[in-house]
Amino acid sequence: MRRMIVGLVLAGSLLGATAPAVFGHECYIANRSAQGDAGALNSGNWGQLTLGTIFGFINQFVGGPALTPGQITWAVAEATAEGLPADGWVVRTDKVIGEGSSNPNLTDGKGLDHLADVFGPQLIGIYFAALGH
Repeated sequence: MRRMIVGLVLAGSLLGATAPAVFGHECYIANRSAQGDAGALNSGNWGQLTLGTIFGFINQFVGGPALTPGQITWAVAEATAEGLPADGWVVRTDKVIGEGSSNPNLTDGKGLDHLADVFGPQLIGIYFAALGH
């Protein structure tokens, strides 16, 4: 229980500062269909970023310990229970689309979105909660 409380306190203190660094280069198309995602995966510029992969590396950006395989399994289950996509996201792998843009619509769920802005704090919170499991 103590580890879980410490994890939640740490999560709260780090969320705002670390979320952009963790996923800053990950752009995805929020309203693209499954067929569109499949087509994008045939390009060398897009790739699948799974929840398991995220929880396998997120500690490198938030300064915490690596999750064990069991903790990653718990984190993926928690993320999907919270409504995150079970298979993750199809993301741009070669560049940041819209970098430096003042477009206020980059997190509106209707087109190009940045993973850090939309899901970063939630994923980091789940990571810290997973440390207690």
